[in-house]
Amino acid sequence: MIKPVSKHTLFESITSEIIQLVNQGQWTPGDKIPGELELAQSFQVSRNILREALKSLEMSGILEAKAGRGTFLSSDALKNIKRIEFFNSLKENNCLRELMETRLVIEPGLGRLAAQNVSPKDLDELEEILKGIDNSKENGKYELEESVKFHITIAKLSNNNILYTLLNSIIDDISAQRLMYLNQYSNKENLMIDLYEHIEIYNALKDRDGNRVYNLLYNHISKKIEDL
Repeated sequence: MIKPVSKHTLFESITSEIIQLVNQGQWTPGDKIPGELELAQSFQVSRNILREALKSLEMSGILEAKAGRGTFLSSDALKNIKRIEFFNSLKENNCLRELMETRLVIEPGLGRLAAQNVSPKDLDELEEILKGIDNSKENGKYELEESVKFHITIAKLSNNNILYTLLNSIIDDISAQRLMYLNQYSNKENLMIDLYEHIEIYNALKDRDGNRVYNLLYNHISKKIEDL
């Protein structure tokens, strides 16, 4: 049963309540969720507050809006909820900063090596990923998987299998961490900043400027750590 939420931290209360409904099996992947008006009345909040919560859950991959049909629980909802829960446990245990510091140590160096090895075909692949990120900017929706794919593809180009495997082994942790920024990236201005930083990294790779790739990646990741 849907319970009314308190007036304190409405946004977080609604998202937590919906996640609880899913974990309890009351909503299952593929289900169409009730309409905005019904949910707003059930939670006893305004439709604007409800829309913010639904948008966050959609950006987190828990909900999926289908034009003309309504909003549904996504097929990956349970997996993405587990990611969020994992992120919360990391944050509570102060592990998140250590994960990001590990990434900061490893990834810029892999980027420097990638600049020595990148081929025209590799650049084409990275350009396609950037198009996906650019499309998310136009839609006002942050595509987590595309951003992660961009970084992991660069790491793989380093041809250092040991460091690449180490970075890849914490990719789920990194993805969980990135969920923290979904609300931050929900407007086009912040999406543009993120896209610009990725394009700058791409251009440095295209120029085979390893030191510039290193510095750009270092600054890009450092900003994420500062926001923790």
